[in-house]
Parts: sequence; C-alpha cells; structure tokens
Amino acid sequence: MTRQGTETRTRLIRAAVALYQSQGYHATGVAAILAHAGVPKGSMYHHFPGGKQELTVAAVDWLSEEMAGRFARAMSGDIPASRQVARLFSDTAAWLEGHDYTQGALLSLLAQEVEPSETALRARIAQAYRDATTQLATALEAGGAEMPEELATTVLAALDGGIARARAQRSTVGLHRAGDVLSRVV
Repeated sequence: MTRQGTETRTRLIRAAVALYQSQGYHATGVAAILAHAGVPKGSMYHHFPGGKQELTVAAVDWLSEEMAGRFARAMSGDIPASRQVARLFSDTAAWLEGHDYTQGALLSLLAQEVEPSETALRARIAQAYRDATTQLATALEAGGAEMPEELATTVLAALDGGIARARAQRSTVGLHRAGDVLSRVV
C-alpha cells in the first residue's frame, strides 16, 4: 500500500472511531465517516470492501493496538500497579474533559449496538475485551498486583461504566473516585 493509501485508510479509521464514540454505531453513516475523513466515496470501498462492518473491525483493531501500547509502556516503565490504575482513570477523565464529554468508550458502545447477525464484528469486540484484560493484567502483575486478572477485569468494567456516567453527568468525579478506590485495593 502506498503512503497516501495508508494515510487515507488511517483517516477513515480515525474518523469512524471519533464518530462512533460521539454519535454511536448506528447513528453514524458511511457518508458521515467519509465527510469527517475528507475522502471520496471510492476510498471507503477500496480500503474496506466489506463496507462499514469491515471498517469497524479495523477501528476495533486500531483501538486494541492503542491499548496494548499503553499497557506495554506501563510494564516497561516498571510502574507500580496502584499508580497504573490511578493513572488509567485520571488519563481517561482528562480525555473526556478534553473532548467536552462528547466521546464514549468505543468497545462498550459497539458491544451495546452491534446486531447479533454481525458475527465478525461481535467476535472482534469480544476478542478486544479479552486482549485488553490480559494485557492490563500482565502490566498490573508486573507492577506487583495480586489477582491481576480479576483486578484488570474490574478496572476495565469500572472504566466503561465510569465513562458512561461521566458523559451523562458531565463530571469526572465518579471516574476519579473509582480510580482512587481501585488503586488502594491493589
């Protein structure tokens, strides 16, 4: 793929992520993604012949890579598990505030909206959750956490719920409190 082709593909993925996080999966049409990415219609089907569902799988892949990178940096930085947890919540709160509470948790939003008939996408979302849990558990274990798998599952669930609550209340107080409590449990 050419550099321009890679850039166009990435623009489509990032546009889909931003729109899904702010509007939801079903409320986001292909035309809106194309407009947000600033690319012609042919680009979509050139890069994603399977259409919106294939693009969404790529968006989940992109997010999974972002999370894996974050957790790998935490592991390589020898950051204590309690600090990793606190930072995850405070960084998420800052991200929400920076986007004026318009963005949601992509995996959570997609998991709630994707139809049972969209089997490839459902499977990819489920795998992304498993991967994130495993990667976070590994980072937390490296940071000295006991029961890292259970802690990772709890942290990610609290983060998903905390994002939804923060958006509804336009306040990150709940996220900060959850981060404080969970970082003390470690």
